[in-house]
Amino acid sequence: MSKPIRVIQYGLGAIGRAAARLALKRPGLQLVGAVDRDPKLAGKDLCEVLGLGPKLGIAVSDKPVVLFAQTQAEAVIHCTTSSFVDAYEQLTEIVRAGLHCVTSCEEAMFPYYRHRELAGKLDDLCILRTAAVVGTGVNPGLVMDTLALLLTLANQRVDAVRVLRVVDAATRREALQRKVGASLTEAEFQARNKEHKIGHVGLAESLAFLADGLGWALDEIAETVSPVVSHQPVQTKFLTVPKGGIAGVHQFVRGKRGGKDVLTLELQMYVGASQPRDVIEIDGEPPLRLVIEGGIPGDVATPAILVNTLPRLVECRPGLQTMRTLGLPKMTL
Repeated sequence: MSKPIRVIQYGLGAIGRAAARLALKRPGLQLVGAVDRDPKLAGKDLCEVLGLGPKLGIAVSDKPVVLFAQTQAEAVIHCTTSSFVDAYEQLTEIVRAGLHCVTSCEEAMFPYYRHRELAGKLDDLCILRTAAVVGTGVNPGLVMDTLALLLTLANQRVDAVRVLRVVDAATRREALQRKVGASLTEAEFQARNKEHKIGHVGLAESLAFLADGLGWALDEIAETVSPVVSHQPVQTKFLTVPKGGIAGVHQFVRGKRGGKDVLTLELQMYVGASQPRDVIEIDGEPPLRLVIEGGIPGDVATPAILVNTLPRLVECRPGLQTMRTLGLPKMTL
């Protein structure tokens, strides 16, 4: 049996803590360090932060570069931000230490779409330091991009792809409910939307990833974000949405080719959403339709995808990877 992969958890928010708990259960992984920028967590035993029993003997650090230098590790699970620009310095610190990294940063799933120059620099650094980095998760990372692309393997011809994801945000963590605007007034929603501080991050990256995988040069990528107004009061564990209040978001991103919408991704994410589901439809030969009733639960599945991606990541060629170049996961259940 090969030695377990020695892993550092970077970021101890809800997803980071869930990933760390899962990593501790996997015989093929060994959690050897933890880092978070919050000075209030510095020095605490990781078990206390994770809400577990006996001490692990792993003290949380707020100095990542020092931790990387002092810890014999091979890889990092990175969970801090949705923005590739904001994550860039953290990712470069990881790679300079010669560590592989799987990150939940949504824009890192396909950073070449918005940040081609930065992505190229990170790729060069990965090759220089013999490390690999990949961005992934449930969405982006699986449902609205990788799974849809994998399904086209059964097609002789693909004319168009449509993906619908409906999520009842009331079942998700507080940060996500706030991110989609639940409980805001319409004026507050529109103000945040103008500042690009509302809604789901990564939808356009998913579409660009799909287009790249299909070899399609798109003429245009257009994204819209609209509020969902609640027709009845909704109470969640974290907040209350009155009748007529904002319950969440309805987002579209469309890719045009030859004047036609050939790629369409639709996300409905709001508290009280009925019939949660994931639907992938492919127009082509043959036409295909895949429905996942209830949808894939992001708060559970995202940590799983991060952890399950690690064994393949440490074996792949150096560079900034995508879920297409990485290949199918090699799990350590």
